[in-house]
Amino acid sequence: MSSTFKTFFKGLIYLSMISVLKKSSASPSRSNYDFKIKYQWKQIEYKFRDEQERSAAIANGSFNAGRLQPTDAQYTYDAYSGLERVFIATPRLTPTGYPATLGVVTHETRDGNPIIDPYPSWSWQINPEECRYHRIVSVYRVWADECNRLWVADTGFVAGNATCLPQILAFDLRTNQLIHKYEVPYVQVRNLSLYIAPMAEVEDYANNCENTWIYVPDTDTPSLLVYSLKLNDSWVVLDESFTADPQYNTYTIEGQTFRFNDGIFTAALSPKSDGPSKRKLHYHAMSNVKESWVYVKHLKNPRNFDFPYCSPQLFYTYHGRRKRQSPTEAADRKGNIYFSILTDNQLVKWNPSTAYIESNFEIITPPSLPILFASGLKVLPHKDGKGEVLWVFDVAFERSQTGNLNGSTVNFRLFEAWLD
Repeated sequence: MSSTFKTFFKGLIYLSMISVLKKSSASPSRSNYDFKIKYQWKQIEYKFRDEQERSAAIANGSFNAGRLQPTDAQYTYDAYSGLERVFIATPRLTPTGYPATLGVVTHETRDGNPIIDPYPSWSWQINPEECRYHRIVSVYRVWADECNRLWVADTGFVAGNATCLPQILAFDLRTNQLIHKYEVPYVQVRNLSLYIAPMAEVEDYANNCENTWIYVPDTDTPSLLVYSLKLNDSWVVLDESFTADPQYNTYTIEGQTFRFNDGIFTAALSPKSDGPSKRKLHYHAMSNVKESWVYVKHLKNPRNFDFPYCSPQLFYTYHGRRKRQSPTEAADRKGNIYFSILTDNQLVKWNPSTAYIESNFEIITPPSLPILFASGLKVLPHKDGKGEVLWVFDVAFERSQTGNLNGSTVNFRLFEAWLD
C-alpha cells in the first residue's frame, strides 16, 4: 500500500471466452434494497472523562477531529444479554491527532456526532510507541465471530512507520477481556507488512471454539497470513493472484485522482454448508479488476507454502472482470458475494455459480443512495435469527485525501439493509 493510502486503508476456472464476450456488453440488473442509516458522522468524537481532558487533548495535538478517518464498523449482538454494539476502527495515519484506534459507539452525541468510547479502555490506546503487552497500535478492520469474540488485526503502524510487531488479538465480547494474543513472528513480517482485514473461520464449537482460523490480507507484500488458534502458529501464503495490476493503479473518486498499488485487500468465505473440503476463500486485490479463490483446506496446510509462489495450481481466477476497482467484499449464507464498484458509487451482488461479468452483477443500491467508498462491508445474521443484514461503512475518501474533511458535511455513514 502506498504511503498516501496509509494516510487513510495460477489456476484459472475455464469459462467459454465466446460466452464472456457476448455477455460482457450487457448492463447489470438493478434491485433496490432498503438501506437505512444506523449512524453518521461529520467528524469523529471520542468519550473523554470531561471537557477539560478533551480541551487538553486538542491543545496538545493528541486529538484532532478534522483528521480522523475511520475505515470499518462491526455490529455485534449478544443474544444472552440483548446488548447491541457497533465497533469503529480508525487507523493511526498521522503521528498525532488519533487518540484511539478502536472504540464502541455510545448513545451520546456531540454536535450530532455519535461519541466513540475507546475499546477495551483508554489504557490500551495511549502511547502506542511504547509497545506494551496490552496495546492496540493501529487497526483498519475487525471481525466478530459466532463465539462472541472480537478479532483485531493490529498493524503495528503509526503514520506509515512500523512501530511495534503486528499482532492478532481476541476479546471476549461479554467480559471485554483479552482472551488471546499472538504477535506475528518477525521473520513473517515481509517488507513492512500491513495486515488490514482479519476474517475468522470457526470450524466447530469444541473446546471453546479452538478450531478457529484467521485469514488476514497483507496488502503491501502482498500476501495472506494464515493463523491457527489451535496450533497458535501462522504462515505466509504468496501467490501472483494477490498482486496489483499496474493498469488499475489510478483511481478517480468524486473528481479527485489518486494512485495506489494495493494488492490483496479483502476476502469473503463461502458458506460453511459447502463442507470442509469445498469451502472457498474469495478475494481480490484493490488495484485490480479480477476475482480469485482458493479452497481453504489448502490454506490450512503450511507445507503447501514452504517456498514463495510454490503452489500456483491451488489458486483460481475467473476469466471475467469488473470494470472498476473494488475495496471490499462480503458473502451471505447462500454464497452470494457483495462488493462495491468505485466511481460508479454502487454496491452489487453476484452469484459465484455464474460468470464474473457485468451482466451477472445485480446493483442493489438505489440511484438516490450513492456509495462513495465502502471501506467496510459485512453480512451478519439478524439479531432475531431470521435472515441476514448487509452492513456498509461508507467514507468520503476523496475529502480525506485532499484535506477537505470538515465538520459541516457528513463524511462517514453506517448503513444496514435486510437481505433476501
